[in-house]
Amino acid sequence: MSGDAVIIAAEAVRVRVPFRRPIRTAAGEWTHRESWILRLRDTGGAVGLGEAALDFDRGEDPNAAELSRLFRVMVERVSAGESLPTTAELEASGVPGRALRSALDSAMLDLGLGASAPGAVSRSVPVNATIGFLELSETAAAARNAAAGGFGTIKLKVGPERHTAELVERVAAARAAAGPNMLLRLDANGAWDAATARVRIAAVAPYRIEYVEQPIAAGDAHSLAEVRVASPIPIAADESVSSAGAARDLLAARAVDVLVVKPARIGGPVPTWEIAAMAAAAGVHVVISTLFETGVGLAAALATAASLPVVAGATHDYAHGLATADLLESDLLTHPLSVVDGRMQVPDGPGLCISLDDAALERYAVEWLGRRP
Repeated sequence: MSGDAVIIAAEAVRVRVPFRRPIRTAAGEWTHRESWILRLRDTGGAVGLGEAALDFDRGEDPNAAELSRLFRVMVERVSAGESLPTTAELEASGVPGRALRSALDSAMLDLGLGASAPGAVSRSVPVNATIGFLELSETAAAARNAAAGGFGTIKLKVGPERHTAELVERVAAARAAAGPNMLLRLDANGAWDAATARVRIAAVAPYRIEYVEQPIAAGDAHSLAEVRVASPIPIAADESVSSAGAARDLLAARAVDVLVVKPARIGGPVPTWEIAAMAAAAGVHVVISTLFETGVGLAAALATAASLPVVAGATHDYAHGLATADLLESDLLTHPLSVVDGRMQVPDGPGLCISLDDAALERYAVEWLGRRP
């Protein structure tokens, strides 16, 4: 990581921000987002922000304990005048190391000390509205609201349905409420086995689905490739994209039409740009999404999405999964990121161009490491 010598202070705050209403998916129900907010200060007094978040876990998560340990060690190292951990050190720690790398790379990007965007930066990117696993009437209402709000794409969480007919009913309700021009994508969060996926994908094909995301559990690129061959709808991977290496394996297996990349999961902007370059060369689209981070993580993901390469032959702009701040009680920012007519605006200024709401940070903090820069 370049520029390590100029970092003179590090502060890390573990926050727990409740969702406005529980988030329900095929993977479970979640009531809050817990993450780490990082502030780095350089010798010139500038402050860079980053966020580290992990995938939701149903029980005691050893990755969360290890991430806490890594943050303590990092803060202690900086306080002692030592350098930040290297990319190789963090990669050796696996999942928690990549989460910390994401926060560090974002903070360095904010400071203008890390790797810069590999291409031209757009001033806005299209974003999708997300509809969780709701009752039928609530699903329809949310789809109507998304259309009225100017969104051009809806991501509908599916998977917990016991019968295929229930899935078709929900998809039909969303399509009818959103109208014929809305792009509609489905996210099963790995809920189906391969046989069920083939049946259910075929059943919803008449409703003009943009793609089906993670129809089967992560970890089996060969089986996902078989589902893709049989599918009348494009296939996307999300949970399967756990690292740059995992993305490479998916591309080699020709398992996907779309890679849904969460920078917080795979190590931040730099490995995301590396994945995007590989995917573009293979004719595969990349959609940037989040782990429901606060505005700090969203700003880094937005900066990443705004500089993705264009895939040759793309028929439309793929919306990114970044419009999630309103799901939380607070985004922790003094000025929220703006979404206008289904597009998220990239702040005009150096770095991430965001600032923390210190009162909100205090309100949701559950652990504080280091002196405040």
